[in-house]
Amino acid sequence: MKYGLIGALLVAICLGWYSSVLTGRLETSQQLIREQSKSLEQQSALIGTMQIQDAQNRSLMAAQLQQEQQLRQRATANERKFREAIKNDDCAKRDMPGAVVELLQPLPPAASTETVNPATP
Repeated sequence: MKYGLIGALLVAICLGWYSSVLTGRLETSQQLIREQSKSLEQQSALIGTMQIQDAQNRSLMAAQLQQEQQLRQRATANERKFREAIKNDDCAKRDMPGAVVELLQPLPPAASTETVNPATP
């Protein structure tokens, strides 16, 4: 009976120790779950923001494409009007002087900034 009581006491001590180990693991797991929940909330907010920005970008791209299409249509219409206006004009059939052609050609980016803002020593 003496050994049974000592055995029961040892079992109780071991169970107490095992209970404290499990309690520590439970607290660690709960802390990890709280941290993961915070991270998930932040990621959800970020995804929501990105979805809103994506919708805005798509809207802006659609508007830009529509504007570019309108510009192309206007350019095509203007070219058609120009060709119609000059088709019976003898002056339009002659070459332009070289100086006029040079004036009508766009300047390269480096040259255009130098002429607009010339460097002063």
